[in-house]
Amino acid sequence: MKMFGQIKALDRREEELIHQTVLRIVDKVGMIIESREMLERLAALGGKVDFGKMTVRFSPSFVEEFIASSDRFDWENIKPHVRAGADITPTYYLNPETNEFEKWRLDTILRHLKVAHYLEHTKGMGNICYAVPLEGVPAEAELLFSHYLQFKTGGTSSCSLNDIKWCPAIMEMCEAVAQEKGLKPASLCKGVHVHIINPLKLGAEEAKIIMYFAERGLEIGIGNMSSAGGTAPVTLAGAVALHLAQDIFINIIKRVFFDRRNLILSGALSPMDMRSLMYPYARPEKMMSAVALSHMARRYGAEPIGHTGFTDAKRPGWESGFQKAFTSLPLLMICGRTSIDCGTLSVDEIFSPIQMILDNEIVSALKYYVQGFEINEDTLAYDVIAEIGPSGNFLNTGHTLEHFRAAQWEPKICSRDMFGSWIRAGAKIDTDRALEIYRDIMQRPDLPPRVSEATERKLLEIIRETTGAVLQPVSLEVK
Repeated sequence: MKMFGQIKALDRREEELIHQTVLRIVDKVGMIIESREMLERLAALGGKVDFGKMTVRFSPSFVEEFIASSDRFDWENIKPHVRAGADITPTYYLNPETNEFEKWRLDTILRHLKVAHYLEHTKGMGNICYAVPLEGVPAEAELLFSHYLQFKTGGTSSCSLNDIKWCPAIMEMCEAVAQEKGLKPASLCKGVHVHIINPLKLGAEEAKIIMYFAERGLEIGIGNMSSAGGTAPVTLAGAVALHLAQDIFINIIKRVFFDRRNLILSGALSPMDMRSLMYPYARPEKMMSAVALSHMARRYGAEPIGHTGFTDAKRPGWESGFQKAFTSLPLLMICGRTSIDCGTLSVDEIFSPIQMILDNEIVSALKYYVQGFEINEDTLAYDVIAEIGPSGNFLNTGHTLEHFRAAQWEPKICSRDMFGSWIRAGAKIDTDRALEIYRDIMQRPDLPPRVSEATERKLLEIIRETTGAVLQPVSLEVK
């Protein structure tokens, strides 16, 4: 039984209208790229470049041929996948013991990563995505320290970059860790990325960073996030078209500078709230656009990358649970893939171990759902039905004993008692049980270091040589 792929989001007319608008944007509007060297390479590929305006455009025939010549994503044989991330950005930590919002400290980062390490679906997914200001770490060393901490706790580098001056040090760090592990630096640099901030514009600094890593054979990410009403038209149709056009430009850049042969289309498109100017991650418009973008990805033979599993709620509760599930299911239904950013609240401003534990349960349920169930003579159980007959029950049959563990989802947080037994057990709600799990995890062994002491000293020496900051090795002991 297949639990996904049955949704047809757009009819042929709608699909073609979007596609033709994408072609017009790429051909007539173009993209600003503030790098003469990049523009020259794109011109050699067939781009129509205006060096005075620093813009590049591509004809409809070029785009059609580019799409046709790309390696196609196998939509017919998608393996269902629910990803659970556990990212950290430099904002607020919701302390489980005090229920207070706090600025990040080193010990709270380690607590958050420790929870991610011990949960079934977030293990190995704890990432420090941006430089986090911490007491005792000079401002000029924050970004490199975040990379160092990510290497020590996760073994890879995953921070965003916005300044070319950090690239040599990060490259050195990747090389140092790669040498210890016997790997290529590219395998440790997959999380390094830049962002397109303004619509259809790659800034000078971001272009330099892309060129730096491309010259060294390392591919980095190029983020594309659009806001309907802000950096894209307020109408979802227009926002989807602009977002797709920008993704086409990104794919062309990746073909030229990283030799990437496949297409990837992102779903990071949200509305901008016209009353508050908030950029929410959990509105219906976000999912509507994600479904449309995935439909277009199918047309182009591209791999869909969702931006799902978020909430705008400020604390764990009904709003956060509803929105996490609501923003995950549509993409799961259309292409069998989705993700939840476990532990995040208020878009990505607040990080809560309690929410991470609750999200881990949602991921578990979604993974169980998307696998479907097997239909065969044994599972149809006709012989058992005939044997029990009318007015019987199946609780004590051998068939039930043989199949019940695989046939039923096993929740760890969600209630599985009737009211009376729930009262007798202490009347605990989901957040109560999550707090118990959090406290249990804090008693388990500390995070294992992912690099040796010798490599750790090299990383700290790179920070000292680059910034002048003398930092001591971080203990992973959670106090």
